[in-house]
Amino acid sequence: MQTKFKYLLNVVAKDSVSGFEGVLIARNAHLFGCAQYGLAPKELGSDGSPRKTEYFDESRIEILDATNAADCENDYDRIFAIPLGSEVKDKVSGFQGKALVIMENLHNCNQYYCEPAVDKCGKPQDGQWFDEGRLAFVSKGITPEEVAAPKRGAVFSRDLPRK
Repeated sequence: MQTKFKYLLNVVAKDSVSGFEGVLIARNAHLFGCAQYGLAPKELGSDGSPRKTEYFDESRIEILDATNAADCENDYDRIFAIPLGSEVKDKVSGFQGKALVIMENLHNCNQYYCEPAVDKCGKPQDGQWFDEGRLAFVSKGITPEEVAAPKRGAVFSRDLPRK
């Protein structure tokens, strides 16, 4: 089970498949094993507004320039206060669920994607993103080792927060 990020933040990188280039401003890890990185383009869009950050799987990232690499930790346990898979509760709204994705942002606080249990009819409910400070640890929940597959990978989600 992977427990460390491969790349530092604040490096210039590109997606080796599409050629999309930018600065690594976010990195996230999923309970089910994959890690992704958010690339923020350095150029503005044709309308003069900032272009959206795009997220790519770790295996697709190619570092172009590490001159300004952030002096940051790579070990999940040292970056995040709450382990992946933990049952958590939002201190503000009372929302409760499992932390399925953890995200570190270069310029902001850590965030967690939390998904609640199914409703009383057995229907899956939508998850929500929360800043680390809003969450209280409730219980161990499920560990990454319990859901580990023989090969890492995940379905790419365009629902990640965009900066």
